[in-house]
Parts: sequence; structure tokens; C-alpha cells
Amino acid sequence: MRYVSDIIGAVEARKVAIEKALAQGTASNFESYQRLVGEYAGLSTAIDIINNLLKEKEEKENEQ
Repeated sequence: MRYVSDIIGAVEARKVAIEKALAQGTASNFESYQRLVGEYAGLSTAIDIINNLLKEKEEKENEQ
């Protein structure tokens, strides 16, 4: 589980960095802005998938 929490932490840190970049207006053009927003959305989806898998695993372990 340590590796999973490391991955989640790294992804969350990248999401925060993207949030700051967007808030500060560092995107030099619309394409750059879209890329950042897309990356953020992809990372959010990845976190959701990981959390759902962990929840399913925990539920299966509790059933046994």
C-alpha cells in the first residue's frame, strides 16, 4: 500500500501545481491552457479509478 499512497500523493501534488499554474495564468496561449486542463482532468480520473479499485479491494477483504 505504500507505493499506492506514494502514487496518489504524487498525482495530487501535480494537480495542485496545475491549479496554481492555471490560477496564475501561466498558460502562454489557449493550447497550453487546454493542455493543462486536460492533464488535470486526466489526473482526476486516474485518482478516481485508483480510489474505486482500493474501495473494491477493501470491500472484498471485509466480506471474507
